[in-house]
Amino acid sequence: MADIRVTLKDGNISVDSYKVQASVSGGHKVTWKSRDAEFHIEFKPGSDWPNPATSKDGDVWKAEAGPFRQHGRTLSYAVKAAGHKTLDPDIEILP
Repeated sequence: MADIRVTLKDGNISVDSYKVQASVSGGHKVTWKSRDAEFHIEFKPGSDWPNPATSKDGDVWKAEAGPFRQHGRTLSYAVKAAGHKTLDPDIEILP
């Protein structure tokens, strides 16, 4: 399981892991969390993966995707938040 911290500051979005790996056989999920503000994860067209819902638990915004079904590919996605420049990291799906 990969946990990614999302930081929203001064109109920019950053993540502590720009490219993460998730294992199909391990049933890995990817979780994004931020204490700064609401954000959204949107997979790029052609990824055939649904965009995860963002929820708030206390003072933490969270989105989660997985477990993944198809290895040997990279999923490109965008991290978006109102008033911030979109960020485009990747998830590498492993066996």
